[in-house]
Amino acid sequence: MPLHPENKLLDVLLSNTSQVFFIQDAFKDNLDFIYVNKAYETLFGNSRQSLLDNPRSYLESIHPDDIEEVVSLYKEFIQGNLAYEKDFVFRIIRSDGDVRWIYTKAWAIFNSDGEVYRLAGVAEDITRRKESEISINRLNEVQSGVIKMLAHDLRTPIAGIKLTASLLAGSSKENVKKCSDHIIDSCNNTLLMMDDLLSHIRMTGEGVYMNTSRLIIEEELSRICKELNIQFKKKNLSLKLPSTSTVLELDSVKFSQIVINLLTNAIKFSHIGGVVSLRIENKLSTVDLVVKDEGIGISKESLPEVFDIFTRARKIGTNGEASTGIGLSITKRLVELHNGKISIKSKQNIGTDIRVSFPK
Repeated sequence: MPLHPENKLLDVLLSNTSQVFFIQDAFKDNLDFIYVNKAYETLFGNSRQSLLDNPRSYLESIHPDDIEEVVSLYKEFIQGNLAYEKDFVFRIIRSDGDVRWIYTKAWAIFNSDGEVYRLAGVAEDITRRKESEISINRLNEVQSGVIKMLAHDLRTPIAGIKLTASLLAGSSKENVKKCSDHIIDSCNNTLLMMDDLLSHIRMTGEGVYMNTSRLIIEEELSRICKELNIQFKKKNLSLKLPSTSTVLELDSVKFSQIVINLLTNAIKFSHIGGVVSLRIENKLSTVDLVVKDEGIGISKESLPEVFDIFTRARKIGTNGEASTGIGLSITKRLVELHNGKISIKSKQNIGTDIRVSFPK
C-alpha cells in the first residue's frame, strides 16, 4: 500500500526524529498502516514500504518470549477492554540479529459513533535505559546478598575469634598454641569467604574481559593439582589425572579458577583416604572435563539449588571446612563466559560427578 499523499507533510515534520510515529486503520482486519515515518527503518531494520504492504510483518521482529503478551494486549486494546492510551515494552530482533528494547505508547482515536477507528502511537529504542535498569537490579541483588552474608556468616567467625582471644590470658603454652591455631583457621576461612565474595561481585559486573589462548588442558590440570598438593595430602587423598593431550581455546586464569573451585569442593567433601579423579572426554562438538569424588555427596532435594548464589545447599566439609555457598555459582558463571555448560550428578554417601562442557 503506497504512502497517502496527505501524509507527506508528516514526513517533513517527522524527518529528524528517531522515534517511530504510526497510524493504523482499526476497521481493517490487518490493521493497515495508514502512515509510518522513516524512523521505522532505522529502528526495526526493515523498509517501511514492507510494513505498508504487509501490516503484520512487524510481528515477525518481536522477540519470541514477548510476542504472546504484545498480541494479547493489542487485542484487548482494539476491543476497548483497556484504557484509550496504553504503554507497551517489548524486545525486537532486527534483521541483522541485534536485539533492541522498544517502548511504545499507543492511543485510540474514536469516531462519532464512539468506535475505535484509528490507532496512533510512537515507538522508541530504550535499549540503553533497559540494560542499565537490568544492571542496577542485578547489582542491587548482589548488594542485598552481600549484606545478608556479612550479617550472618561473618558474625560467627568474628565472635569465635573474640572468644578464643579472651581465653589466651594466663593460659599455658599448649593452650596458647591451640587457641592461636583456631584463630588462624578462622581467619583463613573468613579470607576464603571474602575471596569468593569478591569473585562473585566481579563475575556479576559488566564488561568481563576474556583473554583466550590455546591451552593443553592436561598440562593445566597437572599444574593446578600441584598447587593444591598440600590440601590433598592433609586428607591423604589419591589423585587420578588424565594421560591424554587435548588442545582448546580457553582463558587460562578463568579456567584455573574453575578447576580450583571444583577440586577444592572435591577435597572438602571427601573422606580421608578417598579418591579424586579428573578425566577429559573429547567429543564431537565439545571437550568435557569431569571431576569425580567419592565423598559425602549431595541430597536429591539440594541438587537443584547448588548453583544458586548463597545457596542453602552448602554444608560443612568432612574435616569441618567452612563453605561460603558462593563457589559453584562463580564456577557456573566462569563456564558460561566460555559459552560452556556445567552439570552435576550426586548421591549421598557415594560421591559427586561434575561435568563441564566447553565448545570446540
